[in-house]
Amino acid sequence: MLPDEGPVRRIGQGSWSRYNPDMFKLAVIALLVVFAGLQYRLWVGDGSLAQVHRIAQLRDTLHLQNAKDRTRNAAMQVQIDDLKSGALATEGRARSEMGMVKPDETFFLTLDGKSRPAAQASAN
Repeated sequence: MLPDEGPVRRIGQGSWSRYNPDMFKLAVIALLVVFAGLQYRLWVGDGSLAQVHRIAQLRDTLHLQNAKDRTRNAAMQVQIDDLKSGALATEGRARSEMGMVKPDETFFLTLDGKSRPAAQASAN
């Protein structure tokens, strides 16, 4: 008798290997599930490309708004500094916005051709 040499190979059979078709299928399925999960996060989940794009647009909008606000604030600061610096600026603002007239001045009100006093408008 011949000593036992392991499994007997028959003619026409392939070589012996450690390849297990069931384990291979399981590994492929597991990799596909992991890949699908990563794709979901890439396209839909937190930190997705769509969310990054929305945040970038919001950032650009805020940068534009901040630039406009800085310009407006600078103009207001110039007005504040002007009002703090002297009485002429305060007087000029009071004249234009509140109709201030000094005691020894004469006030003239001029109307354009389209405007009519209320008494004339009701008389016609």
